Amino acid sequence: MNIHRIINRVCPALFSAGMVVVLAACGQAKTAKTKSKPTVRVDVEKARMEIMEERLQTTGDVIATNTVVLESTVEGPISFCPWREGDIVDAAGKKLIVIERPLYRQELAAAEAMLAVAQAKLDDLLAGARPEEIAQARETVKHLADCTAFAKADFDRVQNLVTSGSLPAEAAEKARVDYSKCHTQHESAKEKLAMLEAGPTKTEVAIAKATVAEAAARRDLAQARLDECSIAAPFVGVITEVYVRPGDLAKPRQPLLKMMEEASLVVRAGLPEVSVMGLQVGAIADVSLDAYPGKTLVARVARIYPRLEGSSRTRLVEFSLDDKVRLLPRMFARVSLRGRRFDSAVVVPGQAVVATPRGEKIVFVIKDGKAERRIVQLGIEDAKRVQVVDGVQAGEDVVVAGNLNLKDGAVVTLGKAATAANGAVGAVLVPVPVPAAEAGKKDGGR
Repeated sequence: MNIHRIINRVCPALFSAGMVVVLAACGQAKTAKTKSKPTVRVDVEKARMEIMEERLQTTGDVIATNTVVLESTVEGPISFCPWREGDIVDAAGKKLIVIERPLYRQELAAAEAMLAVAQAKLDDLLAGARPEEIAQARETVKHLADCTAFAKADFDRVQNLVTSGSLPAEAAEKARVDYSKCHTQHESAKEKLAMLEAGPTKTEVAIAKATVAEAAARRDLAQARLDECSIAAPFVGVITEVYVRPGDLAKPRQPLLKMMEEASLVVRAGLPEVSVMGLQVGAIADVSLDAYPGKTLVARVARIYPRLEGSSRTRLVEFSLDDKVRLLPRMFARVSLRGRRFDSAVVVPGQAVVATPRGEKIVFVIKDGKAERRIVQLGIEDAKRVQVVDGVQAGEDVVVAGNLNLKDGAVVTLGKAATAANGAVGAVLVPVPVPAAEAGKKDGGR
């Protein structure tokens, strides 16, 4: 009985003591947990000052900037068209197509005949009277002068006889009429002689010249109509498409041939507007064509279009090749172009930059063993590096691994990358040397 009493008294006391010990241990563990926060293991690298050069990559096509579709302006059968696709036109002005129009040829012949007649009349008028005509006119004047003098003497004689009553009055009237006739003819002959000696008047010459000009205009009009029947090459080039054959009936505005100038073949590609704003004509680019695998061609910027494409929001740029290779329209081209250049850019690894759901670009910098969240403004980038325009300075440690779920102010433990960056193990890339006063400045120069 005494043993049972002792057990009943001792067991509750031992249980109470055990509970006190357990609760004390839990409290100590909780206190320890509260006092020491868990750290996050991250890898870091130092932001460096380096040379950064933008390399713009784009694709484009080979196009001919000088392409023309030759169309008909008259209606008629095709009498000459020996061309096929790929034929070379070796001279500008070379005959390509002839449309047969006999009516236009006859109109031209008639107009040329009228012009010849008008020109002959003008030449005859400008040449003046022949010496024989002037001599004949002088003889006529002399003859009529003698006739007039004889008629005047006869009139005076008859007048005296009529006065004396020897002749009737009718004889005097007849003699007067004969004298007047001879006198009038003599005056007319003198005027004609004066005109022959003086030559044509200005009015006559002007009228004759106007007639010649009118005939020449009619001839030119007929020639122009006939010329529309013959189509010539506007430049040296290649026939790319043929739409008609000899014997086909051409109609106005109907396409006949299409040709291009091989010398006008260029590479045209689109570039983002931010990359083109500083681009200059003459900038060097590398071009690769699928038609020439493994070969890189040197090209230069020949033209920058002053507008943006509506669908892609890119700006068209044309490149002319320095290397002489055979090009064909619609060849696929890959273009690599040197863009902006920064001689002292703050550079971090690409994996150091994290994009937030709000569209911000952030980088975590280690300060006093804690992660400091910074919003950064980025510049150009390549396959592994990113330029930080604002937010990070050269020499600061940036997190490159373990930053996806990292929080601002979190206590971190540096990994091997940090040790290597601090010089303990591994290799350190030597940055581009810059003056100490400019180490923390942004470089926006090209």
